[in-house]
Amino acid sequence: MKSRKEGKKKLYGYTGHTLAKMLVTTMTGIVTGCFAVAMTKACGAITEWKLDILRDSHQKEAPARTLVSFLWFWLIGGCLVTLATALVQYWAPASAGAGVTLVMAYLNGNHVPNLLRFNTLISKFVGTVCAVSAGLPMGPEGPMVHIGACVASVITYMECKCLDGGILNIFTNCFGRKRDFNIKEKLKILDEIVSDSDHREFVSAGVSAGISAAFGAPIGGVLFSMEEACSFWSRKTAWRCFIAATLSTFTIQLLNRSAQHGMIAFTGLKQMDNKDWLMQLPFLVVNSGMAGLLGAAFNSLRMWLWKVRAVKTRHLLRILEVIGLVFLVSLVGHFFGWAAGSCKQYPADWEEEGYGIRFNCEEDKYNDVATLFLSSQHHTIIKLFSVGHDDTLADGDVGDFNPPFGIGSLALFTTIYLGLMSIGAGLAIPGGLFMPSILLGASWGCFWGLILRIWLPKWNIMPGLYAIMSATGVLAGVFRSAISLVVLVVEGTRGIDYLFGVILSVVIANWVAHHIHHDGVYESELERIGNVYMLRDEPPHRLFTLTAEAIMATGIYGFRTIEPVSRILQVLRTTTHNGFPVFAEESPDDEAGGTVSEVPSSKALVSYAIHSSSTQDVTATPAKVDPLSGRLVGLILRSQLLVLLQRRHFCDATGRPIGRDYSEQQELDMETEMRTFFRRYFTHARFVSATAQPLDELKLDGVHAGSTTLDLSNLYIDLRPYMNRSPLTIRKDCSSARAHQVFINLGLRHLLVVDAHNHVVGIITRKDLDHAAGHGWWRLSHMADPPRNKLLRHLRGIPSVGFLARLISGTSSSAPVNPNEVGAPADPLANGGVNGHQGDPEQGLPHGQGHR
Repeated sequence: MKSRKEGKKKLYGYTGHTLAKMLVTTMTGIVTGCFAVAMTKACGAITEWKLDILRDSHQKEAPARTLVSFLWFWLIGGCLVTLATALVQYWAPASAGAGVTLVMAYLNGNHVPNLLRFNTLISKFVGTVCAVSAGLPMGPEGPMVHIGACVASVITYMECKCLDGGILNIFTNCFGRKRDFNIKEKLKILDEIVSDSDHREFVSAGVSAGISAAFGAPIGGVLFSMEEACSFWSRKTAWRCFIAATLSTFTIQLLNRSAQHGMIAFTGLKQMDNKDWLMQLPFLVVNSGMAGLLGAAFNSLRMWLWKVRAVKTRHLLRILEVIGLVFLVSLVGHFFGWAAGSCKQYPADWEEEGYGIRFNCEEDKYNDVATLFLSSQHHTIIKLFSVGHDDTLADGDVGDFNPPFGIGSLALFTTIYLGLMSIGAGLAIPGGLFMPSILLGASWGCFWGLILRIWLPKWNIMPGLYAIMSATGVLAGVFRSAISLVVLVVEGTRGIDYLFGVILSVVIANWVAHHIHHDGVYESELERIGNVYMLRDEPPHRLFTLTAEAIMATGIYGFRTIEPVSRILQVLRTTTHNGFPVFAEESPDDEAGGTVSEVPSSKALVSYAIHSSSTQDVTATPAKVDPLSGRLVGLILRSQLLVLLQRRHFCDATGRPIGRDYSEQQELDMETEMRTFFRRYFTHARFVSATAQPLDELKLDGVHAGSTTLDLSNLYIDLRPYMNRSPLTIRKDCSSARAHQVFINLGLRHLLVVDAHNHVVGIITRKDLDHAAGHGWWRLSHMADPPRNKLLRHLRGIPSVGFLARLISGTSSSAPVNPNEVGAPADPLANGGVNGHQGDPEQGLPHGQGHR
C-alpha cells in the first residue's frame, strides 16, 4: 500500500478504485434493467403468438376445436419447457428454481459453486422466458433477483479476453511498435476491487436492481435486499443498492415507454373514507386471515411434494416432470373451461387489449374459466385488481354490476391453482413464486369481495381492493416478509391510498401463517438443501449457556514457521481444511519461564528435519501436531500455500532461499496472486482447491534448481513473511454467544480458540456454530454434523454425566470415535476448516462453503 501511495496516480491524483466501483454499480443497474425489458418483450411476444394459435383453433367445429386447442397449448409449452429444463440439467444446474434462496446463502457466507457464472445467467434468462411463456404457474420476479446478482458478479469478474487477439494488435499497429500499449495492464485495477467483501456488496446491489426491475419499485428493492437477502449491511452497501435499483427502474422506463408504471398497476378503484375502512374491518380481517392460510397451505403442500420429486441426477425424469405439468395446466384449463366455464360479454377495454379467450363461446364473448387458466398471468392479475371500478354511477351510487369472472369460477380457480403452483415449485426449470402467489391471493380476494357485494349491495365494497389485500397476504404467508413486502406492493400497484389495508393484511397473514407453518419458503428451501449453513444475526439462546470450548472442533493441523515441503504436501492431501495455525518453536527450557522463540534455532530445525525425512512418501499418514506444543504466532491459508508451492518458493532449514534470488517485484506479484487467488483459478468452484487436483498440477515429483534435482525432504518453506501475524482468537472460557457475534460481525471463516498461554486448543467455523444452535423455529437450514471435540468424548465416557455430553452436543446419540484418532482432523463435513466439501451426488449440488 505504501508503494502504491507513493507511486504515480492514475486519474488526476486518484487511483481510480472508487470510479471503478461506481462504474460496476452503475453497469449492474443498467444491464439488469435491460434484461428485465428483454424478458418482458420476449414473454409478451411468445405468449401473444401462442394465444393467436389458440384463437385460430377455436374457429373449428366442436368438438375438434377443444382437442386441437389442448394439443397446441401442450405442444408449444412442452417444446419451451424442454429447452429450459435441458439447459438446467445439462448446462447450468444452478439456474433451477427462483435462485433467491441460494443468493441469500451466498451473501450469508456460503460459497455455492457455479451460482453466479455467465452460463447460469443465460440459462436463467432463457429458462424464465420459456417457463412464463409456456403458461406454467411461475413468474419472473424471483429469477430477476438471481439475474441481477449474476450480472453484478459477471461485471465484477469480467476478463477482457477479446483484447488478447486481433483488436489489441490493431491498436498496437496504430500507435506504433515502439509504444507499449498493453490494455490488460491498464485494467489490472480490477484486481484491487474484487475482494470478497466488495464482491458481496456488488451482488447485494444486483439483488436490489433485480427485484426493483421486476416490480418497478426502487425503494422496495433496497428494502428487500436489506431485509431478506443481505446478512451484512452498511451505509455503503445501502448506497450502492439504491443506485443500482434506481438505474434499473429508470432503464425500464426509457426502453419500454408503453409499459405501465409499476409491475402490477391497476386503474379505476376509488378511494375509501374512514367510515368504509371501519365498517369493513371485520371482512378485511377474514380476507387477510384466509390469505395467510393459503400461504401456509402452499408451503406445507410444497414440502410434502418434495418426497415424490425425481432425483436431480435423473435428467430425463426431471424433463418429463415439467412436460407433465404443462399437460396438467392445459388439461384443467380446457376441461374446466368446457365443464364449468361461462360465456361473458367482452368489456370495452378487453377487446382493444386482446385479453380473454373465446372457448366454446360466441364471436363477441369469452370463457371466464379458460381465460383464468390459459391467459397471461400478468394481465389476469391486473384485471382482478380492477374488478369493481366500472359500477359507480355519476352521482356516486352503485349501479348494476356484472363481474368479469363468476364467483364459482374464481373458487374453482383458487382451489386448483393452489395445487398447480405447489407442483411447479421445485421443478428443474427457472421460475419464481411472486406472481403465482399474487394471482392466487387476487383470485381469493376477488371471490370474497364478490360474495360481500351480494350480501351487502348498498355498501361501498370493491372486490379489486380485497384482491390487492389478499394478494399481499398470500405473499406474506409464503415469504414471511414484512416491511419490504409492503413497500413493494404499494410501489408496484401505485396504491398509496390503500396503505392501511396492505399493512393490515401483511400483519394478520404473517401471524396466521406462522402459527400453522413456522418456516417461510426461503427457510424451507434451505432446509431441503441441507448443505448450506445460515447463521442468524443474533445468537440463539442456547449459545448463551455454552462456552467456546464446548462447541469448538479439536484436533487441529498446524505448521511450524519453517516447515518441510513434504509435510505440507501430506497435510494438504489428507485434509480439506482452509486455514492452518502456525506455531513457534518452543524449547523445553523455556516452557517453565513462559518464553518462546518465534524464530527456531538451527539445531532444532535440523533435528526436526531428520524426523520429517523419515516419512518422505507423500501419501503416508502425516505426523500429528500437538496444539499445545507451540505458541500461536500466525495463520496461513491453503491458497497461500498453493501459491508458494506453485512458485517454488523454497528455502533451506535456516530460511535461506534455494534456487532463486530476492526480488521486490516478485514478492509484490506473489502478494497480489495470493490476494486474488480464487479469482484467478477457482472463481466459481472454490471447493476444487481442497482436492488433489491443484497438487497434481504442481508436478513437484522432481524439483529442479539449475542443473540439479532437489529432494523434497530437504526443501522447506518459510511461512513467516506471508502468514497472518494477528489472527483473531478467543479464549476457551469465552461465551459461545460472544464467539457467534465476533464470527458474524467480522465475517470470519476461522476463529481460533486458545488457552491462557496462547496455545491453540480448537477452532470454530460456520458449521460448528450452526450445529451448536440446536433445533427450533429459528433454524434456517439442516443442522450441521457435530464437530470432533475431545471434551465431549471424555464426558461420554462418564456414565453419570453422559446426559451433559448429549446436552452440549445437541444430539441424543453420537457417532463412535476411534481412540487412535486423537489429534486427527475432524470429519470433512464438520472440520476445523471450511472449504473443499465434496458434492452430494443425490442432490447434484456441491456443499456450501464459507467464502470470506
